[in-house]
Amino acid sequence: MTTDPAPSRPLHLALVTANPLRIGGMQTFASFLVETACTAGWRVTVALSGKDIFDGIGGSLDVQQVDWVDADLAGDRRYRLPTIIARRRWFREHRPDVALFVQSSNTPFRASVVGATLAGTPVAMTHRTMPWIRDFVPTGRHLFGLLPGLGLHNRRQILETRIAAAFATRIIYNSEFVRQEYERIYGYPRSKGRVIVNAAPLVSRVIVRQPSQDCVVIGYLGRLADEKRIDVLIRALAAMRHRRMARLLIYGEGSLRDSLAKLADELGVADRVDFRPSTPDTAAAYAEMDIVAVCSRRESSSNTVLEAMTAGKAVVVSDAGGLPELIDNGEAGVCVPVGDATALAKALDHLAEDQDERIRLGQKAQTLALQRHETGQVGRQWLTLLGELAAKRCCSRAALVDRSRAEPIVFPG
Repeated sequence: MTTDPAPSRPLHLALVTANPLRIGGMQTFASFLVETACTAGWRVTVALSGKDIFDGIGGSLDVQQVDWVDADLAGDRRYRLPTIIARRRWFREHRPDVALFVQSSNTPFRASVVGATLAGTPVAMTHRTMPWIRDFVPTGRHLFGLLPGLGLHNRRQILETRIAAAFATRIIYNSEFVRQEYERIYGYPRSKGRVIVNAAPLVSRVIVRQPSQDCVVIGYLGRLADEKRIDVLIRALAAMRHRRMARLLIYGEGSLRDSLAKLADELGVADRVDFRPSTPDTAAAYAEMDIVAVCSRRESSSNTVLEAMTAGKAVVVSDAGGLPELIDNGEAGVCVPVGDATALAKALDHLAEDQDERIRLGQKAQTLALQRHETGQVGRQWLTLLGELAAKRCCSRAALVDRSRAEPIVFPG
């Protein structure tokens, strides 16, 4: 008896993610992937810890508030047998064709990865942040104080993270630098790795700012967190030769806002720095800016940079993580050393003086973002990869049942 090799049941994706906040790079990615899969006709079940950010996404979507990890991403990192058994039960009950775990640098969903694998579900992990290793050495000494600590404080973390990678079928990174760092620090197998870049966020209705000889606006849009090093940006403004013709516009919220405002006042540039709350209208925000600067000390990739590039803005980034890759290593933007306010001030001075260079870099950045990070192209890469993993699961199931009685499967083209 012959059977149709590609009949009618949609593929089923289980997305396991944690949203301690409603905004951020991992949240942007999760929303993008869920919407992409649902639009392509997939059935999606989200195993969610934290805040539900999936309102308004149509299609066959089921968001389950499982809270496997807490706001500190703790609760699922330990390989406890009862936790593994509970996760295995969840995957056996929901029977997804493939599971994707959105991991942070210290891999909060370790027990869940093991449980899904034991349930027979193909597992993909995606890392959206830089690997994190504690770079301090404990003060304890050995052999009557003659020998320092042996650095064992990181060994367990590395081993437990590597175990999760061993259970995964595929590991996906958002930049080549991030891939290299996970392979170097955690010993992730290169054969399992693949890079799929972030999709360029849609920045519609961008109004081209009319050049002004009196004031050039340097902008930032994002979280006011320590790793973003907004303090370096403020110090660079104060160090600019032409700071009186420059203004700094900062959109964002966070616990550092008061201390950053105080720093601007101490450096004598408070009248040149404008703090504004986060805004959903990114197009209007970027329309006010001539230059966008991101000075992070740790960054796997950056939606802020991609948004600015898509909007056709000249961008200046620090040489942290995957940021240089976004601007093609200096071909579509300017790259400066991490934490170097003097170098940043020099780069900003140059762009503030040279309007033609700002326009040239903005055009190159926009072309690069729309080509390499085009939403449809990135979405197809994800669906192809997940579809390949799901096909393996479906083929193993087909070997155990009569195909004439089995519920048919649809594989997206």
